[in-house]
Amino acid sequence: MSTCASSALAGFLEEDTAAVSDGKLIENAWRGAEAFHFYLLAQRQLQEGYVDLAMKTALGLRDYEDVLDPADIYSLLALTSTANRAFRICWNAFIKLETLETLTPDHRQQYEELALEIFTKHSPKDSRNTSIECTSCSASIPDRASSCPNCDTKFPTCIVTGRPLMEYQFWMCSACKHRAYESEIARRQTCPLCHTSV
Repeated sequence: MSTCASSALAGFLEEDTAAVSDGKLIENAWRGAEAFHFYLLAQRQLQEGYVDLAMKTALGLRDYEDVLDPADIYSLLALTSTANRAFRICWNAFIKLETLETLTPDHRQQYEELALEIFTKHSPKDSRNTSIECTSCSASIPDRASSCPNCDTKFPTCIVTGRPLMEYQFWMCSACKHRAYESEIARRQTCPLCHTSV
């Protein structure tokens, strides 16, 4: 191979590596915005009385422990799952809260007392379990699952609702590349995350 061809090939490889690095940098920048977007969305859904949606959005926050304080994530998950009467999810959130090393002894004690109060009245079981069909392998999975345990398909999250995106047809933002259910984005004029016109 000639020196000129080797130099050209090395240049192309450097460009490809730079493009991959830029893509990861952009993806990481959006990750923080996503985390706070879904955190605020879950709180807004809870305030507006959409407790099931709020819980599903809060469940997705578990993927953002590197961005958000885990105590905030699991506190919100415990709150939304209690409101949704999903006491098994609430139980798991309290277990996570009580084992966080960053908690002060006073906060840990408060979580333990609150968990005791809730679970002496309610068994740690979900009041209802609904399932849907995985779009990849047709397995029956819980409607709140963000991935299929059968085929390991990870479902993207709808940027409007916080629910896992389970349809083949969806809207994708031209700027930030986040997705949404077409029926949900149709009511909006801008992307909920980056505010680019729809």
